[in-house]
Amino acid sequence: MRQALNFMFKDLEYDFQVIKFPTVSPSYIEVQVLLNHVTRTLVKSTAKWQLKENNGIHDEDLIEAVGQAIDERYRLI
Repeated sequence: MRQALNFMFKDLEYDFQVIKFPTVSPSYIEVQVLLNHVTRTLVKSTAKWQLKENNGIHDEDLIEAVGQAIDERYRLI
């Protein structure tokens, strides 16, 4: 599944693709996306989205915005 989505963040338009459909349990959400030509795994185990593998510099606000776009698209909230 490569569902393309886009959103605005800090006056810039970002495109990303959902590579693997979100895995949802009562206390955990995990989704794999292609963002800026890099595959990332986002998780939400609390109220905030974050990267599963934190192996580089990233903008936490950007990751949160991607997660919110996924929440809205798949109605996970």
